[in-house]
Amino acid sequence: MKAKHLTNARLALCILAFTLLVSCSKSDTSPNMEANKDLMSIMDDYYLWYDKMPSVKYENYYSPNELLEALRYRELDKWSYITTRQEIEAYYDDAQFIGFGIGMAFDQNGKLWITFIFDDSPLRKHGVDRGWRIDALNGVKPTPSNVNDLFGPSNVGVTVDFAMINPDGETVRFSASKRAVTMNTVLLDTVYSAGQGKVAYIVLKGFIGKTNQELDQAFGNFLSQGVSDLIVDLRYNTGGLVSAASYLSDLMAGYTANNQILGTYVHNEKQSKLNKPIYIKKRDNSLNISRAVFITSGQSASASELAINGLFPHLDLTLVGSKTYGKPVGMYVFTSDNYDWAFIPICFKILNANNEGDYYNGIPVDINQIDGINYPFGNLDEPCLNSAIAFIQGLAPKYGMPSANERLEYPIQKGLYGEIGAW
Repeated sequence: MKAKHLTNARLALCILAFTLLVSCSKSDTSPNMEANKDLMSIMDDYYLWYDKMPSVKYENYYSPNELLEALRYRELDKWSYITTRQEIEAYYDDAQFIGFGIGMAFDQNGKLWITFIFDDSPLRKHGVDRGWRIDALNGVKPTPSNVNDLFGPSNVGVTVDFAMINPDGETVRFSASKRAVTMNTVLLDTVYSAGQGKVAYIVLKGFIGKTNQELDQAFGNFLSQGVSDLIVDLRYNTGGLVSAASYLSDLMAGYTANNQILGTYVHNEKQSKLNKPIYIKKRDNSLNISRAVFITSGQSASASELAINGLFPHLDLTLVGSKTYGKPVGMYVFTSDNYDWAFIPICFKILNANNEGDYYNGIPVDINQIDGINYPFGNLDEPCLNSAIAFIQGLAPKYGMPSANERLEYPIQKGLYGEIGAW
């Protein structure tokens, strides 16, 4: 078995760049063994750290999931995973996943807050928004160690009893069931008057198929209002498509850095023919700016980091919040007509025009600031936004540097749901 041809440049788990269709003839072996054999070949040919894999026999493993765990280069690879073709296409093509459509974080006191909520969330009808707290799930206090179990499996119809605290301190109780939730990747876009100019602010949750259209609409509005500065909030942006991250970069730097290199793919030596540059392109809605501010956190990962790292050589960037997650590598999706699995191993990294990109410890910020999760997006008293605008205006921010115990703890998800970054 080998990758027969490359197709669908629309998929890329950020860093996901395109789908490779595995072409295999039908065999008399079990689907598991056939999949194991394919996975072994893919890992040997495309895996970025193929030379670090142990020598194993695929026949000794019950499923490709077990085989991947045996092959994974544990020192660096926290991300290679296996899901189904249906799940990955639903998310990247249709912007859908099964869940409640919310983001969450624990504060230093162990309280669980809603960090964002999609417009299509089933919790919306109960008034839930950013700044609400989850007090109990099925009568149990959530903790970092039990929260995933309390939410249950990612299946349609899974019902959870919520006890939540709204911003007025009132307890709101209700039951909600998981269903297919459609994401809106732009959570907020607005423009502020700041001194003699206008500052554009956009909160971007992900990089998926619909993101480019949402970005075009937002930046078209920014352009029509003549903004002089830009703040891009990637606090909860866990990654996605290279193409969408590149499109954001085009809108930010296309006017001043047209046809310059955003980044270059670097594969293992077996796939060096796939090494190629990504160029910045001027778009109709590209802004004429020379500087920008990113708001980041430990959930700013993958394609988010690609955009930031790629723009360093081209714009005067300032980062506010806390350092990014640290995922400088990306994946391809491998599928077959013979089974439903989708194999998603780490296959490449992307270096910027200065040949920089190994930020496994995250990209540090210039202005440390706490995430004001009890404030709505766009509230000028929210610490990160306040510091970003104060920096642009040359003023002192309202909030000083946060202490270590003010940092948030984000519940950990794996596989595709780690890419989605929502429940």
